[in-house]
Amino acid sequence: MILEGISVKGSYHDTNQDSFRVEKIGEGFVAVLSDGLGSKSNSQYGSKAICDSVIDTAIKYDSKLMYCDPRKFLREVHENWLVKISEMDVSSCYATLLAFVIYEGKGFAIRLGDGFVSFWADDKVKVLFDKKEDYFANETDCLTEELVLDKIEICEFEISDLRGGVICTDGVGIGNMTEPELMNFTIDFIEGYCDMSGADIKSDIESWLHSWPGVDDKTLAFFISERV
Repeated sequence: MILEGISVKGSYHDTNQDSFRVEKIGEGFVAVLSDGLGSKSNSQYGSKAICDSVIDTAIKYDSKLMYCDPRKFLREVHENWLVKISEMDVSSCYATLLAFVIYEGKGFAIRLGDGFVSFWADDKVKVLFDKKEDYFANETDCLTEELVLDKIEICEFEISDLRGGVICTDGVGIGNMTEPELMNFTIDFIEGYCDMSGADIKSDIESWLHSWPGVDDKTLAFFISERV
């Protein structure tokens, strides 16, 4: 499995407030990214701490990831995150959380806030994204002092054939962000890159991500099965 990602700073501020990490763990892997809220002064530290907390928690579980309850996992991530930012005001570190966790065909995807998580497996494409049905356009959920599991979209699954997937912050807007558009983007992305090396994929993504519309930070992590 090719695991990579890229983050491009937006033009409306001096600091990239997005973070991402991808990590192989035993017979599985984790891909996670986070978008720090632009109105928060330390959101870049909050987003980095979220990504590090997800990876640290997954490494601790190791092979037990395949039996992991995602809600218990998230509680541990949240506790770890609070420790990492304990020297700062938590309210200045708010950030979103999007991740894909898998071990030997079992796993879960999680989404808290804007952006989307999508994956293509067993001839189906699944997308987790914010439909904005109950919010104003500029509102988003994020990780805060209190973990509210009801606000987190969780998808648990068993997979026999994972072709790949994509996770993006909201700076990478796909059309009108409808489910069909995100599904088609996921298929086109995986089919377009499945016969390339991770370095070549990353280089090509960087070439078009810099010119992607919008002034926000743009971060994309991906995982693609190594086959033609």
